[in-house]
Amino acid sequence: MQTPSQTAVLELSPEDDDFSRSGLAPRATMQKIVRFDLREDGNHVLSVSLSYSENTISKAENSASSGRVRTFRKLYQFIARPCLSVRTKASELPSIEAGKDKPQALRSSRYALEAQIENLTDGLITLDGLTFDAKAPFNSRSLNWDIAFPDQTVPHLPKLAPQDITQVAFLVEEQKKLEQHTEFSKKELTKDGRTVLGMLTIQWRSAMGDPGILSTGWLTSKRTN
Repeated sequence: MQTPSQTAVLELSPEDDDFSRSGLAPRATMQKIVRFDLREDGNHVLSVSLSYSENTISKAENSASSGRVRTFRKLYQFIARPCLSVRTKASELPSIEAGKDKPQALRSSRYALEAQIENLTDGLITLDGLTFDAKAPFNSRSLNWDIAFPDQTVPHLPKLAPQDITQVAFLVEEQKKLEQHTEFSKKELTKDGRTVLGMLTIQWRSAMGDPGILSTGWLTSKRTN
């Protein structure tokens, strides 16, 4: 498989069968499956090469003799397009300790992380799962459809028709900050005036049941002055 950035060798499934040992009988067929996770947009080329040898059967001696080896190749070209579009925004919330007599540097930060998810395909998409992997010292809490079913299976998962948009949100809170950890947190979390909050992962299924997964990069807060 040739992608815009790399070339990968794919394994056939199942790996071993009777055909590899006894050959393919007249008019018989063989089926193999290859799997590849599409991680890039753009042009992809699947190259399939097949080598085989023809057996010549002698009617007089009722025996088979190996013929010459033949090889042919077929190319399958397709363009991979994204299934989902994700737009995110992180807004800082007032600290719950704002009313206390505590220096600003020691107050715990809180953010509302919002994301708009749009179905870019021509078919129905079912959202299977939505997780936000918060970067320490933050933790996150989902404010979405699973909030009413903690530790349970959600009975009705959201479905997006083509061009449908849904909005999701997470509450991202800094764990209780200790004075001796303040400087450490600044060095680890601040990058170019932004605070790294975490990474969003979305899992879905197409109308035919094909699974998909999308992970964003590290999401950050707005630039601080």
